[in-house]
Amino acid sequence: MNGEEIEFAAEWSAAALRLMADSGIPPSPENYTIWFHYASGRTPDLNKEIDARIARHEPVDTETAIALHEQFMGDGNLTDVTISTGAKLNTEVDRILKIIEETAGNSSTFGQSVRAASEALTNHSTPNDVAHAVEAIIAASRKMEERSAELEETLHATKSELNDLQQNLEKAHSEARTDGLTGVNNRKAFDEALAREMAAASADGKALCLVIGDIDHFKKFNDTFGHRTGDQVLKLVANCLKSGALQHHFVARYGGEEFAVVMPATEIEMAETVANKIRETVQARELVKRSTGETLGRVTMSMGIALLRPGETGAGLIERADGCLYAAKHAGRNCVITEMHEPGVPQAKAS
Repeated sequence: MNGEEIEFAAEWSAAALRLMADSGIPPSPENYTIWFHYASGRTPDLNKEIDARIARHEPVDTETAIALHEQFMGDGNLTDVTISTGAKLNTEVDRILKIIEETAGNSSTFGQSVRAASEALTNHSTPNDVAHAVEAIIAASRKMEERSAELEETLHATKSELNDLQQNLEKAHSEARTDGLTGVNNRKAFDEALAREMAAASADGKALCLVIGDIDHFKKFNDTFGHRTGDQVLKLVANCLKSGALQHHFVARYGGEEFAVVMPATEIEMAETVANKIRETVQARELVKRSTGETLGRVTMSMGIALLRPGETGAGLIERADGCLYAAKHAGRNCVITEMHEPGVPQAKAS
């Protein structure tokens, strides 16, 4: 954080505390977090919600603050890690400041020792007096060197600790946006990526496609072979999506047996080609139960693709992609339907 950011943060902190004081709100961590974001204006939707509550004369108490935090900031586990990391960071900073303060104090002591030794020497001092003065200066110097070395060692250790904390925070951030079963991005990460890529597409005028895919007859498969086998199917499909999508595409588990791929800078023809290759890869995998060697058959997917329209919302894009997916299911499954297809004329599917 640079000096300007620190200055702004200080202003927002002061503003948040004033707002809480004016409203008689206790300065709990939950309340402070919400009002800090409100004061900074960096979460516009949060500000709209709070302004609406104030207009309706509804209280923004601690219980409400917790609910708003979940709604607009989410990641309870990530928040815990952030708080923990912040506490450790504060401890490290306190250690550094303490040693610097002590070192500065030792610098002053060193200067006093040198002056005292110097003042003790006169034209009539004996060699013994000079030797004592030199010994006093050497002792003070050694003490300074020891404290400097300790400071250097502590700074190196702190740097290593901060690197570890940063890695832990990044790992927690990644885990909070990763589906635990399949290893692809989760719904929260999808929502963020879609909003981000839609904004970028609107800004640079490039195409953006959304693919939503669904595993055909997954419930029947689950009921027949069990949930553990069903989990393996989900992992298989996720791997096919990851390996088949282009490098700049964003793969996520949308929910249950549904997956989504956000395809920035991708025209609908290319999106269709990629989706069909993924579908064919999934279909080509024959499932075998490891414990018995029993053949479980093949898995297929249906997919729908929508192209972002100017001024469209994320909900609108998802609804249209979902509509194409429904058309693919209605057309017999194991196919890809885009908005380019005439109603009732599905794309040819693999045999």
